[in-house]
Amino acid sequence: MLTWHRTTVFVMVASSLVHSQLVIENPKHLEISEPQAQTLYLTTTRVMEEEFRSPGALENKFRMRLVLGQKPERFTIDDPSGNGSIYLEKWNEGKFAVAAMRLAIQHLLVPERQKRMLEEIGRRTREIAPVSADRLRKEGAPALSLSDDRDDCFATMMNAGTHGVNCKPAVVVPRR
Repeated sequence: MLTWHRTTVFVMVASSLVHSQLVIENPKHLEISEPQAQTLYLTTTRVMEEEFRSPGALENKFRMRLVLGQKPERFTIDDPSGNGSIYLEKWNEGKFAVAAMRLAIQHLLVPERQKRMLEEIGRRTREIAPVSADRLRKEGAPALSLSDDRDDCFATMMNAGTHGVNCKPAVVVPRR
């Protein structure tokens, strides 16, 4: 009985804390349990913070709007911080949780983190991307040096998780 009481108090406190973070618009007065939606929102944000090892990153900063009675169902990012809206035809716990997770990810990818990740994506892509036939015709094929003094670039590139691959530029063999 004491556990149930503590859980109820937690839900009530959590609901009041996140009430301003999750705004529910229900113009058609569809069936929804607001405390359940608030609790699901709070739980989703806490799990996302744990998963991304970012404690407190969403707390009091991440805002979401749930709009019921809307077709098509979708979610939108409403500002550069990743705050957004979820549009559902009717209340659905699973759809709400998935959309809330996606919006939370967007919020957790702050501009600095996005920039760092995009730079890493570009770096890895340049290292392993195929070369077009037109480019080969114009520039020639890169010469592969298989001597023992090579910097082991190819072995390093095979591991996409390796950071800071220091590959020397390939020697271009002119086309005859």
